[in-house]
Amino acid sequence: VSHRELSEGRRNAATEIRKAIEAARGETVELQTVEEDDLGVDIDSDLAEFIKVARPDAKFEELTISGDLIERVRQILEEHRNAALLRDFGFTPAHRLLMEGPAGTGKTATAEVIAAELGIPLVTVYLDNLLNVYSAEEDVPSLREVFDRLARRRAVYLFDVFDTIGDDTASGMIRRVFKAFLLFVDVLGKGSVAIAATNRRGVLDRSMFRHFDTVLTFTLPTPEEAMQVIRSQLGDRAPEPVMNEVDIYEQYFEGLSQAELTIAARSAAKAAIMRNEAQVTQDDLIYALTNRGAFLLDDE
Repeated sequence: VSHRELSEGRRNAATEIRKAIEAARGETVELQTVEEDDLGVDIDSDLAEFIKVARPDAKFEELTISGDLIERVRQILEEHRNAALLRDFGFTPAHRLLMEGPAGTGKTATAEVIAAELGIPLVTVYLDNLLNVYSAEEDVPSLREVFDRLARRRAVYLFDVFDTIGDDTASGMIRRVFKAFLLFVDVLGKGSVAIAATNRRGVLDRSMFRHFDTVLTFTLPTPEEAMQVIRSQLGDRAPEPVMNEVDIYEQYFEGLSQAELTIAARSAAKAAIMRNEAQVTQDDLIYALTNRGAFLLDDE
């Protein structure tokens, strides 16, 4: 019952029910905390389902995004590695990033790489779930307190489904949540990065863009980039290169994101393994890519 009250936004009622249970048991139950992984942030178990802390081991060279984005991410990392030098001249590294683009095009993977390259935790904040609980006007100060506690630690903070608070038709309460987010960014510790991620750029209030140091636009891969993703995933299991390879597969790449291509490549690899063959065939790849394309059509 307590969990249901919490999920429906009645946090005070949920807290009272939990206290009553503890009193009835005649025991004191210590508050659990989110899996911290050395983050050192004290957060009630109420927030465990809204905040995820991880230590990614992602590698920069494995990013499957466009060449332009690769260079821009490289620039961001270089700014942070030279933060002291920049501050001597009155500048700060870019630490307010907006990532926008279709699902599966590399936004989360890029956030993981930034965290791994800087050697700090990645804290994913699921804004849509969080706002289901902190859904009333009086909850905004509590939400701001959560942000304040987070901001004390050095980390990459990924705010997923940012359009939840960036919608240009948002209510007054949501606007106040957005202001709380901006305050969070302003008080971030040195070396931290705040990343807002959205699949729906079109719904964002245009005025919000000026609050970010840079906007990274993720897109579906070109046929050449798609082939690179496939070969990167398959490694030694990739088919032998042939003339006009991209032209052969191009029609099967249509509409597939980097994530979908990765799934298709792994599916083709499993087919080869089950036949006890060392390499994926062209037919394996075409079959796997066709299945992913059909999946997307069914999903629509």
